[in-house]
Amino acid sequence: MIERAVDFERLRWMRCGTCSSEWHANAEWLDRFHQRDEACLNCGTNCESEKRPDFWASQDDPSHDDSKVRETFWYHTSTHPNWPDRAFDPTATITDITKRRLQEIGGDGRGLERWATRQKAKALHLGTYEAAIENMLRRMTDQNGADEQFYLYRVRLRRNASIEPGVHPERANMAGDVQLAELCAAGVDVLRYVNTHEDPSSVSLAVRLEAILAVQVIPVPLAVNAADAWVSAGAARLIEAARLPAPEPKTKFERMQRHRPSALSIEVSKMEDEVADRLPFGLRDRFHRLFDEENLSAEPAAFPSKLIGLAALVNDPLAVLGLLDTVPSREV
Repeated sequence: MIERAVDFERLRWMRCGTCSSEWHANAEWLDRFHQRDEACLNCGTNCESEKRPDFWASQDDPSHDDSKVRETFWYHTSTHPNWPDRAFDPTATITDITKRRLQEIGGDGRGLERWATRQKAKALHLGTYEAAIENMLRRMTDQNGADEQFYLYRVRLRRNASIEPGVHPERANMAGDVQLAELCAAGVDVLRYVNTHEDPSSVSLAVRLEAILAVQVIPVPLAVNAADAWVSAGAARLIEAARLPAPEPKTKFERMQRHRPSALSIEVSKMEDEVADRLPFGLRDRFHRLFDEENLSAEPAAFPSKLIGLAALVNDPLAVLGLLDTVPSREV
């Protein structure tokens, strides 16, 4: 099996929607581009245009080769400890009220059944190691997932998985759902697409469950020794901050705030900045709001370990891959 080199700071491949020019860009250029300080190197189209430059997959990416797709390890992060689950029941987590409303759709009493069938038919998403980690961080910061237990999966595809020709633009709906039957020829198991959100310009896959042969899984973040100097010092900082009152407002803006941040949350933000500053430029914004205030107050000493354990997924991927090597595969 092929294990790609992990590099969160690699250059991104861009393609202009106006003139079709292509070039490499680093994280700093992309930041300036989104601030309207950079544009297409050929025609000058900036980020405000409907045909603006966007991420694209380089022709040198091995994922253009069908055989390489089947021979490569792919990755996924999930809050489910038994992903992917053939016995998955999409109705298990919705309320009775929602079930009744879904049942009424279509007027024949089978609306819930159709909805469940469609949910089960949704493609599963696989990507590079970097994309899987970035997806988890996005869910933690943007989708209130900071306090959830995540799992990192390494995935092997079946040798006979059928792959749709070509690498395509990302075609997920607003919820990130992909229905392969609507986008591919009958019998296709795998659709390649350019990921524009996580590990941008990498190739990710939308796959049917039947395309997956086996997975290996570890819980993340990584476990960290409580005796680590930064962790023990950070725990002492948070325990001390938990005893302090919220700082008095010093500026007009602070005096206008209805809810002043606690001393504990301020100290946590400082710690997040300290760890984020040692991460690749493009990931630093993802290392904020990684705590739940209520749980943090109950167990403040656990947070420094969580921060270092998350950072290790980025800063020491070889240790993560080595840990996965020790885990037996589970056939799907």
